[in-house]
Amino acid sequence: MRRPVRCDAASEWTRATFKAFATCQASLYGLEPVLAHAVMEIESGFDPDVHGADGEVGLMQVMPGTARMLGFRGSLDELGAPATNIALGVRYLAQANSLAAGDLCTTVMKYRAGHGETRFSELSVRYCRRARAILAREGFAVAGPLPVATFGFSAFPTAGDDGAPAPARRICVRRLFVPGPRYMKCADYRSAGQARMIKALRAKLFDG
Repeated sequence: MRRPVRCDAASEWTRATFKAFATCQASLYGLEPVLAHAVMEIESGFDPDVHGADGEVGLMQVMPGTARMLGFRGSLDELGAPATNIALGVRYLAQANSLAAGDLCTTVMKYRAGHGETRFSELSVRYCRRARAILAREGFAVAGPLPVATFGFSAFPTAGDDGAPAPARRICVRRLFVPGPRYMKCADYRSAGQARMIKALRAKLFDG
């Protein structure tokens, strides 16, 4: 199938035209369009006005830092415009897919956590589970087990049928600084006691 040279923005934006534009953009990079649709659904529920708590913008929840890395120099309002947001988000997703050698879970992990991330957090595993469910709903078979989280909440035991107590509230001690859709998201949770020890050690090393 011949790839399009360019993708024209819709005269009226609806869920259908969002997906059609994402399909065209995905075709520019040889990316499976349904993956772009799935990420858009997870990120924003096809709502172009969504803004994330950490600064994510638009349908694909693109971080301003990621947009700048991709060459965007406009305003936040311009970043939120559907055509711009989808184009940048799909481009970043296609790059993640290339780095992941086409593996679905690794692709969406790198999209949400940054291209440089190699580990799966609990949130990345949940994200992949949702992506797999959407692809299955759309008729695309997804085989193989889900990855296991190596940090985040799932790295700790939780309450089960045996009545074991759930862990105490966890505190974020390290955030992601790799440019990407989840820049500044928490990368490592610890118990309150561990967090206090880490804070004290950092103060000793860097403040005194």
